[in-house]
Formats: sequence, C-alpha cells, structure tokens
Amino acid sequence: MASTLQKLRAATPMLWRGLAAVLALVFAAAPNKAALAASATPTKLTISYSEKIADELALWIADDAGYFKAQGLDVTELYLPSQEGLPALLTGQVQMAAIGGGDALAAAAQGVKLKYVANFSPVYTFQFWARPQYAQPNLLKGQRIGITSTSGSLYIATLLALRQLGLSPGDVELTPLGSTPNVDSALFAGSIVAAASHPPATYRYQQQGFVDMVDLAQKRIPNVNTGLLVLDSYIQAKPEIVTAVVEAITEGFRREKADKAYAENEMRQHMGIKDQDVLDFTYNFYANEVAPTVPLPDASQLEVAKQALSATNAKLKTVDPSLLIDQSFAKAAAARLNIK
Repeated sequence: MASTLQKLRAATPMLWRGLAAVLALVFAAAPNKAALAASATPTKLTISYSEKIADELALWIADDAGYFKAQGLDVTELYLPSQEGLPALLTGQVQMAAIGGGDALAAAAQGVKLKYVANFSPVYTFQFWARPQYAQPNLLKGQRIGITSTSGSLYIATLLALRQLGLSPGDVELTPLGSTPNVDSALFAGSIVAAASHPPATYRYQQQGFVDMVDLAQKRIPNVNTGLLVLDSYIQAKPEIVTAVVEAITEGFRREKADKAYAENEMRQHMGIKDQDVLDFTYNFYANEVAPTVPLPDASQLEVAKQALSATNAKLKTVDPSLLIDQSFAKAAAARLNIK
C-alpha cells in the first residue's frame, strides 16, 4: 500500500504539491483559538477601561494572572474615562473598551454598530449619599450634585435616585467631574453636597457620617455598569480574538470569587486601597453581590439606561438594545470552562 502511494505521489508531483498548498490555506484561514494560543508571536491588542473601580477586577486579573497570555494575547490595559474611551474605540486606538451602557446606547443612536460581549457588573451598584445637613429632598434643591458625565452609569443612577426622592434633574445642579474618584473627592471636600457612589468610597462615607438616602444596590436593578464593548466590524474580522479575551476574563471572574487574597492585592495595585477594612468591605460587596459567575450580557440590562437617557436624547427611543448584545462569546467561555 505504502509503495503504491509513493509511486502515485512520484507520478503526480504537481498534483500533490497543489493539494498540500490548498490544505495549508484552508487551515491557515480558519479561526483557531488553539493556534492563536500556541503562536510564537502573541497577538497584540489594547483594551481600555473607564473607571479605576472594582467592576474592573476580572479584567485586571485576566492580565496580571496570565490568563490573556495563556490565550496567546499580549494585552495592554489602558485607563481612559468614558468620554475618551469611546472615541478611542471608534477610531481603532483601542480594540475593546470596558464602558457603561449609557455610552454604548448614545453611540448606537448615532448609527455606530457595536456590541457588548461581556458584562462585568450587571446591576446598579450605587447608593445616593448626602452630607448630613442636606439629607432631605427639599434641602437638595438648587445644590450641586456630583456626576461623572451626562451619559455614564453613575449619571443614570443619580437620575434614578432623584426620582426616588421626588426630584427632577432640573431641581438640582448636576456637575460633571470626569470620574468616580473625582466625585468622591468632591463630596469629601464639600464642593458638592451629594452624589451616587459605591465601595470603597461608601466605607468612608459611613465613617464621615454621610447619609445614605437611596440604596439602588439593594434593588438589584439590571444594568451594564461596566461591560466589554467591541465594534461589530472587529467581531466579524477577528472572532477568535474576542473568544480568547472573553474566556480569559471569565477565568478572571472565577479567580476573583475564589481567591480573596489575590483579588484584594489587585485592588491594592490598581485602586490604591491600603486599609484592610476597606479592602474587605469592597471585596465582599463586589465578589459576593455584584460580580457574575459568567459575564453574560443581556438586552434587559440596557432598558433602564435607555428610558432614563431618552428624556434628553430622543434618538435613543429608536435604539433596539438587543442589537447591542452578543451572548455567544460568554456562553462559549462558560461551556469551555465547564461553568454552570
């Protein structure tokens, strides 16, 4: 048999070479995560994140624990506030962005085609806190309330809290400050009188005697507080890279929940938290109450943001949240990692 095959191959060398070339092209063109991981040269990409908050823990862990590297990826994680991160995604300066649902909806309303492939924080994590002397709805009228921007999750949470208090945005002076840490610092300094926030800042709020007027976290309202956003064009061009990223982040969530010491060390490194009581307070909130086992995005998590922002952006009323969701990558990651 072997000699017959050798004779046939010798008699038709051009046919054999052509067949080998075709097979090589077929296997090279197929998206192959195993080949990506085994590649001698890791695939480089940049992922931005919009806040230095514990919503991002699984993303940081995926990098620092080597889960991206194991997938054949060389990832640069870049801190860019949402007002910078979204333009960077649209212009290709970053390939993926960890960013809130309000920003994604606003982009979709302008015709941008993009999708969440993972949701890091599927509920509103905020409580609405006020300095004691302003801790009544009527006393908040005309006062400065801190927000990060006029589109992010903190902004929407602030609108929800004001509604709970019988107030409208026009009753107060909403003041954009760029980031959650900036909002927290402003409340401590007294340059604003109230703000929505979450751990670790709320630990210090309690210590300072600030008043929790509305606890949205307890209400478990669906949300994309922070999710991994990718342009449709990138998903279509490089699905194997999106697959690898989501699987690495899913492993990051598993490590976050199982390894408190490692997760708290990540918070020390990326958030600058030194106090052990604050670390424990923050970890317990996020790992036990917020972080998902599988970062599965869902259209329902964008509905509240759509309703809240439609009041000032009529174009949002035409946006179909389901068109901003791709669950396939998170589901595939859960199956490969045997996570129920």
